Amino acid sequence: MQVTRGQCLAFVLNITGQLPLFACRLLGRLAGLMLWIVPNKSRRITQINIALCFPELSTAQQRKLVFNSLQHTGMLALETAVIWRKPYRLLKQHMSTIVNLDLLEAAKVTDRGIVILLPHLGNWEIFSRYMPVEHDLIMALYEPPSITELESLIKTGREKDGAKLVPTNARGVSALLKHLRKGGVTLILPDQVPDLNTNSGVFAPFFKQPTYTMTLATQLAQKTNSHILAATAKRIGSGFEIKFSKPEASIYAGDALIAIAAMNRLVEQCVREMPEQYQWEYKRFKRRPDGAQSPYK
Repeated sequence: MQVTRGQCLAFVLNITGQLPLFACRLLGRLAGLMLWIVPNKSRRITQINIALCFPELSTAQQRKLVFNSLQHTGMLALETAVIWRKPYRLLKQHMSTIVNLDLLEAAKVTDRGIVILLPHLGNWEIFSRYMPVEHDLIMALYEPPSITELESLIKTGREKDGAKLVPTNARGVSALLKHLRKGGVTLILPDQVPDLNTNSGVFAPFFKQPTYTMTLATQLAQKTNSHILAATAKRIGSGFEIKFSKPEASIYAGDALIAIAAMNRLVEQCVREMPEQYQWEYKRFKRRPDGAQSPYK
């Protein structure tokens, strides 16, 4: 019987998910070293993105940031399996510090909804485990992965502690609106590039680059009078530092351009605190204004 690539990947993640976090990080660093040594798409895209976003850095500084970023890419891939599989009581031991928790608590006492922005930074997957146990039931959009063999692992892992996943369509968005109007919490990845044909994004600056950015998060907040916060899980020592950040008031503006520009500034602020832990291998700038050529071609 022929074994598919997806089945091999699912097998590896199921095995690594049973390892201690430090072991996954060690293996992840080795994987990141291979990404640095062997020419590949992840390294090339990371180099392009870092050159675009940090032109003030010297060539040597950019190379160092690329190297460190690939190390964190490797760690992200392997430690995520631990987050999906381990019991929460074991994961909690790795959450050594919670910063600005008062921002979340202050938003909760208002009985209004809360939209939490999770940039592709550190390990955002941990929030699908942390939030339902320590705070409130969360609802989040979910799109099945392109590698079908991974769907059970991902979906089961994210729902393990009670998070509710809804589809990335009109029905799912409608469910999110109802959830927020009842004072619920949702998690949104604000730096995913939306489909250009759905009018679900606008161009706004991100690291001084005109960046096609989703409007969903700010629209959800405006329609439901919800709070907006950003949250990150930074790798530190043998665990994570959970941090909540407050946006500028202009993120609630009725003008989409003003609101999205404020959202991108918030995400950029988070990234600048730990640039090596951002997912730079993602083609964040593939859509350009006026049909200009993608920097990745």
